Amino acid sequence: MSRNSGVYLVSAKRSEPYMVYENNGVDSSVTMEGKEPLEVYEEEEDNPFYGMNKEELLVISSRPLWRRLRAACIGLVIFSWLALLVAVVALVLMYPKCKAAEERSWLQNDVIYRIYVRSFKDSDGDGIGDLTGVEQQLDYIQSLGVNTISLSPVFETDASDDFSVINSLRVNPELGTMENLTSLITKVKDKGMRILLDFIPNQTSKNHQWFISSANSSAYSNTHRNFYVWSSYTNNWRTLSGDVAWTLDATRNESYLHQFSTLQPDLNLRSGRVQEELKAILEFWLRKGVDGFYVRDSAFLFEDYDLRNELSNGGASANEYQNLVHEYTFAQPGVFDMLSRWRALVSLNDSVLIANMPTNDVTVAMPPNAVDLSLDPHFFEKTGSCDGACVKTYVDSWMSGVSGGRWPSWMAGDENVDRFASRFNGSYIRAYYMLTMLLPGTPVLYYGDEIMLKNNPAVTATSGNNKTMRTLMQWENATDGGFCSASTCSTPWIPPNADASTNNVQSQAANSDSLLEYIRSLITFRKQTSFRVGSYHSALVDNNIFSYVREFNGEKGYLIAINFGTTSQTRSYFGYTSVEKDAEVAMVSGPDVGLEVESEVTTDSITLGPSQGIVVSWDYLAKEEL
Repeated sequence: MSRNSGVYLVSAKRSEPYMVYENNGVDSSVTMEGKEPLEVYEEEEDNPFYGMNKEELLVISSRPLWRRLRAACIGLVIFSWLALLVAVVALVLMYPKCKAAEERSWLQNDVIYRIYVRSFKDSDGDGIGDLTGVEQQLDYIQSLGVNTISLSPVFETDASDDFSVINSLRVNPELGTMENLTSLITKVKDKGMRILLDFIPNQTSKNHQWFISSANSSAYSNTHRNFYVWSSYTNNWRTLSGDVAWTLDATRNESYLHQFSTLQPDLNLRSGRVQEELKAILEFWLRKGVDGFYVRDSAFLFEDYDLRNELSNGGASANEYQNLVHEYTFAQPGVFDMLSRWRALVSLNDSVLIANMPTNDVTVAMPPNAVDLSLDPHFFEKTGSCDGACVKTYVDSWMSGVSGGRWPSWMAGDENVDRFASRFNGSYIRAYYMLTMLLPGTPVLYYGDEIMLKNNPAVTATSGNNKTMRTLMQWENATDGGFCSASTCSTPWIPPNADASTNNVQSQAANSDSLLEYIRSLITFRKQTSFRVGSYHSALVDNNIFSYVREFNGEKGYLIAINFGTTSQTRSYFGYTSVEKDAEVAMVSGPDVGLEVESEVTTDSITLGPSQGIVVSWDYLAKEEL
């Protein structure tokens, strides 16, 4: 037992002072001898309820006065809490919100690199570019900042033309094997990239088994009888080259339609069996792992059911095709429905469908639900110049449709038009890429355009594969530009350009001021939030200058201003949309701009020489939508 333990006697209530004596706990007896008592006073409480038991308190608290007081206090607390809750909700709902970023698909964020396979890289020394050659150069393509490649036709075809398809489920042996294509697809996936194949649904080769069967068909029960457009009489329709679009087949004793070449009969897409076969082709390649398709010549898929003659437009061109109004053979209503069905099919695999735009007029182009991306040929016709007003028409025609669901594409060349560098000088090309790489949209870069590859003057053919703009890619300082990587090489299928040893990837990569490095920097720059998902606003635009603003909440705002004129121009851009007076130079294009990157500039007076461009930035405060 503790030495200090003891027993204390207390009273529940005492009105007089009382004494408490210490107990040292030595023994059980209490000894008070020699001890002074300690006086302890217990103060009576003034509280009238002091000492009440539970029952008495309940009686008192049940009186009406106290009940009303408690209810009033509880009600006040609840009302205050509800008022606070309503105020918070109201502030959340009514306070201006920052504009949220629109979602972007991988296709909208990427740059597409278009490859003409025959001319890209020869891996086996037979003189023809191949699929393995493409695989060997994936690191280079990715180093550009590109994540999507688009291949020219890789199917089994007649030797003379990539579009004379014999079998869409086999690989052209000149380009490789199915194993080579599968390897390429796998390697592309491993690098986090994507691959698109061409899809040619309008026509086949005359040597396709479908056509052979259809031409030999006399019985209506023949599966392929109506796979092509046959007629016992001909109308005034013409091929794109101006020839008669009908050719008599002696075996069937009827004429077949061909809008491109006598060797390429048009399929009859009104046939349900043809549609099923084309669907099966798409499904086959989707199972192989491709990420989408480029539908070639989509505007020609359907023709007038009654085969009516087309009207004359009053022209007098030597090419009779250009003298007709193509209301019965071009962009028929069934085209868009067919494309939308294919798009629905491929989208199940997170794949995409892109296609040629039917016309150069975006306003009457494809409906937004027909394809994921339509390719705009507007700039293909431009040569030498396209001033500020011209660029405005080009850009506005696309941007006016963005809110309606269309997504812009920006391209200056492909395998069927003269090379960009053969139509424009280097300064203008840089200005064009500054314009298009930083606009909303998907740029399409044709192989070799990044090193200013030009038409091959030694090639004069206008049909078949052998065309001047399909010249060999120039990789390094070599006679053939490094096109062939085998130990021994045959003569290339098309002659190399004369400047192959001086203008190539190797030499441009070593020059920080080269077009190659400039395009790399632009592709990297466009990945910033303000360009990737930011809003677009047109700024100062006139016959020389085209400028616009890209901005996003909390990110830097950017003004892109380019002089597409032929003389120096000084302009004030301050006050357009959110442009601040004081800004910082983020990028320049063209010689002697006079401003260094990261230097300060006042936007109320910027001078740009011909084909010069500038990007300036400022801290952009988040916009709020009222």
